[in-house]
Amino acid sequence: MFGIAIKNFGISFGNMEILKEVSFSVKNGEIVTLLGPSGSGKSTILRSIASLEHNFEGEITLNETCSLEKNSKCNKDIGYIFQDYALFPHLDVKENIGFALFNLSSTEKQRRVDELLKQFDLIEHRNKQIHELSGGQQQRVSIARTIAYNPKILLLDEPFSNLDSILRDKTKLWLKDIIKKLGLSAILVTHDKKEALSISDKIGILHNKTLVQFGTPQELFKNPTNLYIAQFLGDVNILPKSITKQLGVEVQEDETAIVRVKESFISYKKSDIELVINQISFCGDYYELSLYFKEEKTFFIKAVVNYDFDFNEEKSIYLNISRENILVVKT
Repeated sequence: MFGIAIKNFGISFGNMEILKEVSFSVKNGEIVTLLGPSGSGKSTILRSIASLEHNFEGEITLNETCSLEKNSKCNKDIGYIFQDYALFPHLDVKENIGFALFNLSSTEKQRRVDELLKQFDLIEHRNKQIHELSGGQQQRVSIARTIAYNPKILLLDEPFSNLDSILRDKTKLWLKDIIKKLGLSAILVTHDKKEALSISDKIGILHNKTLVQFGTPQELFKNPTNLYIAQFLGDVNILPKSITKQLGVEVQEDETAIVRVKESFISYKKSDIELVINQISFCGDYYELSLYFKEEKTFFIKAVVNYDFDFNEEKSIYLNISRENILVVKT
């Protein structure tokens, strides 16, 4: 069953068109992530689903029966987690979590708050003020407050952006587990590509005012429809046509041949593709190299080698790539 279905969605602010003809759906228990550059309309879609934006075109249907443009009460089942947590500084932890439970009796409210304090590992912090909590603890309070009234749909707008990398990874996996256990339909907006690839069931990429590709992380990563998507989801090297010709790879005028950086192997083993090192950057347990083709001096590529790589200025260095790892995409 679909928790959210968006069909031919479009929105403009004045004379500025933000999005047009965007369509996708989210099943129960599924996490869909929207990726795109700043200003591409990711958060605008969330705001429209939550009825914070009204002047949109197309259809937004919740739980397969409730049409948002026909019934403003559809969004009662929506939980929205903001980037800045939006907690109440004058309320303590338990009061923040129970804020939305005004329709319950005091006994039921207390039971629900205690249940969430335990589930979100916040029991020892129940009486603390918000400013006494760490960023990760504040995030858990924010999510607990949203989950408190049992929403069926969860909207997450850059929810991990204020956390450090270690806490971010831990919180991400924890939240994914909660979404799956509760069977929520979740839409995540983020700028973090690694985060999107690791947490999502589906990814939608917004570019040039529309949804340019939608599918599983594996589908988008292995079969990007164009160069923009390939570059957006990971580091790639562009191969000049003179090199692809040597490798027997056919590239049309409107196409570009690429190979991912992690599949661009550098060695002293001779191949047809000789390189020249431009720069070497030490990155701890590996080196990142900037190189250019000896035959195509204006084409720079990036490669990674182990920290114990033997740099020998007297030897020629070569690019060794497998033909099966070369992707030909629309430019």
